[in-house]
Amino acid sequence: MNNLLREIESEEVAVYRDRKYSVAVLAECREIHRSLVENGKLEGCFAADKWMGYSGVKKCGIDFSLELELYKTHIGSEFGITAPAMKNMLRCYAICCSGVYIFNTISRDKIKVICRFLQKYGDKGFRMAAADVTTIEDFLVFIDTPDSQVMKILSNIRRARNREKSPRQLSPMINYLAIENEINCMYGSGLDDETFRKWFPVYFWVNVTFILPLRATEMLLTPKECIRRKNGRVYLRIRRTNLKKGLKTVYYDVDKDYTEYSYEIPDTAAARNIEKYMALTAEQERRFLFEYRELMVNRMFSLGSFNRLVATFVEKHLIGNPRYDFARYASGIKEFEKVTAGDSRPIAMANLYFQKSGEDICRQLAGHENINTSSGYYSNISETIWASSIVRLQKHIDYHYRNSQEQFEQGQGLLVDAGTSSCVSIKRMDNAEDLSDCIEQGHLEDCMGCRYYRPTRKELQDFLSLQKRKADESAKRVIEFMDRTMQIKNSETSLEEMFMSVQTEAARYRMGCGIEAEERYKEWQKHRNIQKTGC
Repeated sequence: MNNLLREIESEEVAVYRDRKYSVAVLAECREIHRSLVENGKLEGCFAADKWMGYSGVKKCGIDFSLELELYKTHIGSEFGITAPAMKNMLRCYAICCSGVYIFNTISRDKIKVICRFLQKYGDKGFRMAAADVTTIEDFLVFIDTPDSQVMKILSNIRRARNREKSPRQLSPMINYLAIENEINCMYGSGLDDETFRKWFPVYFWVNVTFILPLRATEMLLTPKECIRRKNGRVYLRIRRTNLKKGLKTVYYDVDKDYTEYSYEIPDTAAARNIEKYMALTAEQERRFLFEYRELMVNRMFSLGSFNRLVATFVEKHLIGNPRYDFARYASGIKEFEKVTAGDSRPIAMANLYFQKSGEDICRQLAGHENINTSSGYYSNISETIWASSIVRLQKHIDYHYRNSQEQFEQGQGLLVDAGTSSCVSIKRMDNAEDLSDCIEQGHLEDCMGCRYYRPTRKELQDFLSLQKRKADESAKRVIEFMDRTMQIKNSETSLEEMFMSVQTEAARYRMGCGIEAEERYKEWQKHRNIQKTGC
């Protein structure tokens, strides 16, 4: 039968024009399943209700079970296909999806969706999202359902309201930057080997993935020997996934599904600490950088294990820590929150705009797919800038508390209480036409940020509001350009111009945030003094 529905293709579903369920296809799928089992990619016999897929990174269950009565009263009665026969069709469909999708997608977005349809179709409140309907269409065609019946079934499925996908809500950015500050302080103070090894994954996370926008799994697959020195330069080896949206081959093998890249990095304490960790764990025979223990999954440090380690670190070193009273006050949070590994990517994207190699990395990322799907929080660099301003002042409090206290007690704040702004340059006070201090500070045309300029509260807030918008919009333009680069080749100059623009806007916003953070410090000092007086 020549089913015209086979002409339908989308990024959400693979259409198998040359394969329809039959006795021959069943035998072929049994053989493919046997091969996948022999190669360690699948666990479970073909007739089992549940398979376990292994991608080389993690395991994922694929469940074919059906509630018999539900199936009989729904699709079973319409098709006249027994439940065991339908399960074989599901298993063959899953096998056909292998090599096209990762096992998690096959399980969650294919088999689970189809099983729900088989047991719920015809119910009064039954609805499906458009992408899921496409999956159902593909499956129905795969099992050789007549065109007229396919069209009838699809027309009877009520569509769930499409909801615009919004980026996952992250914890306030101050949480991540406080972790970064605390872990770097620890590793800069000298640690015994046991403590060094225990918290190192957290240290690596903030010092690498806050700079390079790696996915959590990519970080966990960092090669064991990841630092290489050559000709006085330091190189970091990492893995980037090849598993992008679209119809590409999935091998369920780390070496084939993840490409190794090498980035030149500065010869800093971070590079040397990574080398130290490599030396401390050199006796272990493993492929990946991070140590694993018996409880770890698949002889590697699992994502769940890492997230638990970060949660423990926050609980032990940040929650209730009086050293961060100012950071909590200035950011408006009551307490620090637990975070997860994948949350570092927006921080990394913001940091790209402030590092020497940022433009080159952005250009490399332009060759990756799915950039725009994350642009909503990639481009929101303003919160990162504000949180970093708080943390910078927090460091100032930690190491120079006495001097900073004297500075603020002497009334050397950066705002004026009067209704108009002022310039405190002694040279300009003596001679209004003397602009030598303005020239020295680089603020001949724009006074905001000059060490001698004291804006009003309203002026600062207006500046922050405007600059926040400009910084986010400029970053968004870079992301959009990177996304377009996959389809059209613009000149490199365009990216350079946009990158320079976002750097400028971000730097100006960061300068204003620095002023605002110091004002928050003054407020915090007053708040503390009131509390002490009350006591």
